[in-house]
Formats: sequence, C-alpha cells, structure tokens
Amino acid sequence: MKIDIVVTTWQREWMTKACIEAIKRNTKTPYRLILIDNGSDLDAQDFYLKNTDIYVKLDKNYGLEHVKHLGMSFVDSELFVSTDNDILVYDYGENDWLSRLVELMNTHPDYGAIACRPQVLVADTMKHFETDDEIVEFPRIPGYVRIMRTAWVNEVGAWKDKRPLRGHEEIWISEKFRERGWKVGWANDVKCWHLFGKEDTDEWGYPKGWKPEDHGHNPVWPIPKNDIIEIKNKVGINI
Repeated sequence: MKIDIVVTTWQREWMTKACIEAIKRNTKTPYRLILIDNGSDLDAQDFYLKNTDIYVKLDKNYGLEHVKHLGMSFVDSELFVSTDNDILVYDYGENDWLSRLVELMNTHPDYGAIACRPQVLVADTMKHFETDDEIVEFPRIPGYVRIMRTAWVNEVGAWKDKRPLRGHEEIWISEKFRERGWKVGWANDVKCWHLFGKEDTDEWGYPKGWKPEDHGHNPVWPIPKNDIIEIKNKVGINI
C-alpha cells in the first residue's frame, strides 16, 4: 500500500516546489502526495496540480493546526508522513528516507511519531544526537518529514482542538501521544534539510535582535553559497 505524504503550505511558493521536487526525486517507496494549501495568494496551482496526487487550496489562512487536521481526512495508509513545506528530504538511493522511517516504526512499536533529523536545531538541541541510538526520544517533534501512526493520531482526535499559536501543532499532538504513554522522537540517521523563515524574514518567532548564534538557526536570506552546495550534494536539487 502506498504511504500518504501530507505537505502543508502557505505562500513560499519556491520552497513548496523545492519540497515537492525533493520528495519526487528521492522517494522510491510507493507513496501518494497530498498538498494542502492554506489560502496562498500565489499562482502556483498548475504546478501543484501536475505534481501532486491530491491538491486542496483553502480560501484563506485558517492556521497550521486546521490544515494538519484537514489533511487527515485524506489519509488512507496505516502510516503517513506529515511535513511542512520548508523541508527537503535527502537522497539515500534505493533504501530511501521513507523506507528507513517505516522500518524504524516497525521495529519500535512504542513510538507514535518519528521525524527526520534536520541539519540544525534551536540552541543546543543538537547535542542530543551525540549518541549511537537510532531514535532520539524528545518531548515534541515538529513537521520535519514526521512519520506517524494514523490510528493513533485519530484516536487522540488529531488536531481537532487546535491552538491558534505558532508552534502549538507539534506541542499539541506530541502531548496527546505522551499522555497515552506513546513516544515521539527523531531518527538519528535519517536526515533532512530545513529551510528557515520566509521571504521577508520574521526572526523565526524569536525576539527582535537575536542573532543566529543566539537561537541556533543559520542565516536564511539569501541562502549562503555553502548551504546551496550542501543541499545539492545531500538532496540532489538546485536551489
């Protein structure tokens, strides 16, 4: 059975296209690509229709939790992937990122959600990956190509009782899982690239004046040349 991959997007057309391109290029495991557009005012509909299996565009921005919840109505597979549009999956050849995440879920039945490890995280979070463990348990994991158990997500009500604040999508669903004794974590050896911020930059939710070294994120705009090279090497696409 194909595994559903649900991408949520708002604006940031070039990021969404790069996200889709990386998925199509680097996914050998059978999948179905579902794109939920949270009311973007950009004219990318033709590209999205041609490059996804299901494309839904809302009439306005209803918030991230709303589109995460809406995406569940299209999910048919026992395991599914929930990801934001600023994540690029790495090229792992035939034993691709998706097959590796599926294998982790199969061998660790106590986990309800496992996300790919990004190239950088906030502050000193990266120190948690200094281990030989194949999964790094963590209190909450965002939509960084996050594989989840569909039945478990539905059992906790998905994102029905959404919180309208940034970042609460991951807090909400992770808390619901952990309340039931289900673990969430990062895949230590299945990695992805996280493109930060948005075109006009917004401090990524941190206080104004914070520098990248204060919160652990690299500069975004323009993307540094060395990052472009790294993305080409690890993802296989041109940014």
